[in-house]
Amino acid sequence: MKLSFINDTAYSGITVALLAESDHLSHILAMIYLTICALALASHAKTMFSDPGAIPQCAVPVDSAARRLEAHTMCSTCRSFKPPGTHHCRICNRCISRMDHHCPWMNNCVGAANLKSFVLFLCYTWIGSALALVIFGCNYFFCREESCEFSGVLVYLVRVMTLLCIGSLLFTSTILS
Repeated sequence: MKLSFINDTAYSGITVALLAESDHLSHILAMIYLTICALALASHAKTMFSDPGAIPQCAVPVDSAARRLEAHTMCSTCRSFKPPGTHHCRICNRCISRMDHHCPWMNNCVGAANLKSFVLFLCYTWIGSALALVIFGCNYFFCREESCEFSGVLVYLVRVMTLLCIGSLLFTSTILS
């Protein structure tokens, strides 16, 4: 699944670069779009490879928490101390602090330590998809010159990219809401 996102981003980057080279798109807009794609890929990589906030197996409550007489729970699977707000991920087989969910697109849990990069990934993906759809929409609805029409393989590249952008826009919109 994560390879699919990388392939889609590379595909859209190549499509936008070809549009810029054939003078169907401003080079500045192409650079902005490619920068957003690079930021999305960087956020994806950071979320995927960073620790989500896993609780070490040897974790024990600190003395100040013990003095306040707080109830200390133990994970029934890990057999280790679980701080408040911690959940056990059955896929990763570890306890995660402030776990949101296990994301199959990242092949990692989203927790306290990588939530920011996950939300940034969603935002960059949404912005990139919206920008591509605005560019294609403006070209389709507002340009009446012969030079605005895509030719050859660019027609198919733009059609497929439009479908990918609509799908990613809908997907990220549901997760961000």
